[in-house]
Amino acid sequence: MSFARKTAGCAALICIAVSLNSCSHTPLESSTDKAADTKAAKVESEEMLLKNLADKQATLPKNSPELEEPLEKLASFYELKNRYDLAEKYSEQLPLCKETNWNWERYCMALTEQGKFDQAIEAMKKSVALVEAKKKDDNTAAVYIRYAKLLERAGRESEAKPLREKAHELAPNVKNSTIRWHKSVVGR
Repeated sequence: MSFARKTAGCAALICIAVSLNSCSHTPLESSTDKAADTKAAKVESEEMLLKNLADKQATLPKNSPELEEPLEKLASFYELKNRYDLAEKYSEQLPLCKETNWNWERYCMALTEQGKFDQAIEAMKKSVALVEAKKKDDNTAAVYIRYAKLLERAGRESEAKPLREKAHELAPNVKNSTIRWHKSVVGR
């Protein structure tokens, strides 16, 4: 996970904790009480997310598209906590509810962060297949770049190079940092 994403997630949690504390405490309460209440608020939000999913699962058919949102929220919650094992558990179900390239990539990311590269590559292949089935455009190029980065991270650089070249062919003028970076490497 990128530093910026981790920082943004931490900042959001701090803002929530501060707003919860400022609304519910008197000035005489100790900082120990506030710390305990903040921890309880974080656990409560996890419990709320889990309860929301359980409630929907109780009333909806298995793999219903309406389960996508609570599953996505839980996957995000655990990604922010660097609990990729739990993020995997929930993101794995996303493509079963609604098969999109983003849902496959989300699952891929949880696997990648745990070093499960073979499984991550299989998930990413499904993302690529969905994007290639549509109009090939800048989005397809961006997916190729993300797939290439995954292959490189898995130590399979020779497989990544053709994907970077395909991305450059599809989007030679895109003002996307990954594509600009690729152009500078190819141009050497």
